[in-house]
Amino acid sequence: MGLLNTLPHGRARAEGEGKMNQKSQLEAVLKIGDRVRLIAETLAWRAEATLQGQIAEVIELRENGRVSVRFDNGRLLMGRDPDSFERVADVGLKAKGK
Repeated sequence: MGLLNTLPHGRARAEGEGKMNQKSQLEAVLKIGDRVRLIAETLAWRAEATLQGQIAEVIELRENGRVSVRFDNGRLLMGRDPDSFERVADVGLKAKGK
């Protein structure tokens, strides 16, 4: 019992939580199915002139923190920095089908 008190408290648990916290932070920012668009003046926005102002859907969250998105015109951007995107409101999407 004395040995238990001398071990670093929760060390193994804390190491495992670091990985979970990283993933949870990414999921808190963007989730699969979120509607997004490129943020103006970012590197991705400058490189993708035809996609400026277009709406995309997040289709993949990678363990390394990158995301993949599919634009409404079918164009894919794979493994991109999530900081290049901003979430957009889903206003009118449900009414569109009626």
